[in-house]
Amino acid sequence: MMEKNKIIAILNFLIIVSFNQTFGQNNLTKEILWTTDWSPNGKYIAIGGNVDSLKIYNKTSLKIHKSFPVKNTITRIKWHPSINTIAVTTQMSGEKSFIFNLDTNEKTELSDISTDGARGIDWNYTGEYLAIADNDGQILIYDIKGKLIRKFVNENTKSIIAIDWHPKKNILTTVTDKIRFFDLDGNLLKSIKHRQEEVLLLSIAWHKTGDFFVTGDYGDEKDKSLLQYWNAQGELLKTIDISKGEYRNLSWNPKGDRLASASDALRIWDKNGNLISEGNSKDYLWGVSWNEKGNRIITSSIEQRIILWNKKAKRVKMIE
Repeated sequence: MMEKNKIIAILNFLIIVSFNQTFGQNNLTKEILWTTDWSPNGKYIAIGGNVDSLKIYNKTSLKIHKSFPVKNTITRIKWHPSINTIAVTTQMSGEKSFIFNLDTNEKTELSDISTDGARGIDWNYTGEYLAIADNDGQILIYDIKGKLIRKFVNENTKSIIAIDWHPKKNILTTVTDKIRFFDLDGNLLKSIKHRQEEVLLLSIAWHKTGDFFVTGDYGDEKDKSLLQYWNAQGELLKTIDISKGEYRNLSWNPKGDRLASASDALRIWDKNGNLISEGNSKDYLWGVSWNEKGNRIITSSIEQRIILWNKKAKRVKMIE
């Protein structure tokens, strides 16, 4: 009976994941701008999706500074914290995830990642290590030159949706069916079921103090998408269910007093989970990132809109 229940639970989860692939986003063949990240010096904005290119925009004019061909889908972009280098994850294509140096145009492919690609990516707080979380449930750690240092599995083989380093320690947090904490050697420190329903987690953002983090999940037609605040030990502090869409990405401003979430609208929250500002969107927002001054936000969307917002979620400029 126990084995039968386990099989049923697995099948139910796979059905939910399959369903969630189309909820709130039309379909995955659509040309979507999945991800965006602002450079640490504030000069450039990187944007990618399933539009066959990685594009670097000038932050002032929002005109293309550079464009590089990338076959099919870029799932996530992460700028190095101190140098002009971008780490990029891909899926649904023959193009491997890679590190790209914008000063030299040198591209370094990252080895051993699932042939199905990856969606989770983050540099650690020193910029010494790059972590990739792939669609086979693997976590891979590379040095700054793209050399594989370590590889381990996320407790199971489900696709990992996002990964985030602790801002002051070499501890990794992954999100998929659960929230999981790992040390640098791949030891599982803790595993947390974030809600009773079998709902996929999509995003995670540690606060710069390391005292707490926030997660966002998918939701579905039955269960609302949740934004949840957790302390450093993984104890739930607050749950918010006001969004009509999934929480694709989260981003803290440099000061750490405002969190931006990308879903059916741009929403800005304080450290305690209080809603401060809201900016309406015609379509679902996927990518979100603050500039280095904390006075501008860039978003990308399912309909390929790029919107520049001020810190109060008011539109400044839009490209369609």
